[in-house]
Amino acid sequence: MSSEIRRRSPSTTPAQHPLTTTYPMPSYDESHLSAPSMLRASPVLSGHAYKLHLPAFYSFLPAAIQRILFTRFCPTSWSPHWNSRYLIALGGYLYRCKDESSSMKGAPIPVDTMDVRLYTVDECTSDFLLDLPSDCEAAFRLSCGGKTQYYALASKEEAQTWVNTLRQMRQDCITRQMGHSNVPYPKEWVAFDAAAKRVRDQKSRIRDRLEAMDRREQEMQTMGGVTMGYFS
Repeated sequence: MSSEIRRRSPSTTPAQHPLTTTYPMPSYDESHLSAPSMLRASPVLSGHAYKLHLPAFYSFLPAAIQRILFTRFCPTSWSPHWNSRYLIALGGYLYRCKDESSSMKGAPIPVDTMDVRLYTVDECTSDFLLDLPSDCEAAFRLSCGGKTQYYALASKEEAQTWVNTLRQMRQDCITRQMGHSNVPYPKEWVAFDAAAKRVRDQKSRIRDRLEAMDRREQEMQTMGGVTMGYFS
């Protein structure tokens, strides 16, 4: 994994762009939230990382079974594994892409509600993270909205940089929301924040509809069972 990491100095303003450079407006969908367009907007921080993928059932298993599934003898779909990602911290969100030239994966993560923690190699070994990728020395945990994710970095310094940056972004975002910030907020970031919120709202509505359909299906099955029992 490349150790390249890009960091924007908080004391500078985003570079000026030609008139031909465009940014996503609030009505744009997630296809416009691509890594190239976000990198042109001078993000706070960006760089390569590995994201830990955990099967849905994994957290419910005993530690001994988790260890077995983590070995090379199990199919990838059954065991935790690390996927390469390119992280971009921009405005009020953290974005995840496959690489520097791809579109966003998943939903943007709002920094104002996230919690991050650094993990060293020893802590990763003792925790359920188990083994880091061979070219990584540290990781950080990101918790937001009841979900927890883990990202591995090439060095402890890189991981610490991400933790410090995301924490500072969270504080800046909260200060700005309270109206106590005097720091100019780049207009490009405002557009990306609006597009990110739109994507999150869309995904939330889809998730709510699917959950409602699942509840109705369960209710119909229950009613069907009661009716059959009554007339049998």
